[in-house]
Amino acid sequence: MGRKRGIIAVALAALTLWAGPVAAQAPSNGAAQNRPPPLKVLKAPSPELLAQLFPATARRAGVEGAATVQCTIRRDGSLGDCVVTGENPRGLGFGGAALVAMTYYQVDVSGANAVQVSRRLSGITIRFALPPVEGATR
Repeated sequence: MGRKRGIIAVALAALTLWAGPVAAQAPSNGAAQNRPPPLKVLKAPSPELLAQLFPATARRAGVEGAATVQCTIRRDGSLGDCVVTGENPRGLGFGGAALVAMTYYQVDVSGANAVQVSRRLSGITIRFALPPVEGATR
């Protein structure tokens, strides 16, 4: 079996982007919530770019991690005003790497999704994984 050569695998988890506001309480009449459709991601950072963004401190320590961010949808479909809402483990640079990654995203704001411009997206999690060690068995 040949050796697998790989770049750093970066899994994008929880990328079903919902831009609808969070309801404070469920509708009392049982009516369906008027929630915008899930956003379609038109452009995302490549695995190669995300591998370059893997924090150097974490790479040297052999530590994988993740960061969760919240962003605003801009008129052109880019994401802006992003803030880190969670980072695990903290202090190794995963939050900063995720913020840079968000600048490469473009979402569809045409048609029904046009109403989502200026809304906040939350719960966008980017997971950073180290490449598999060559010769290691699972």
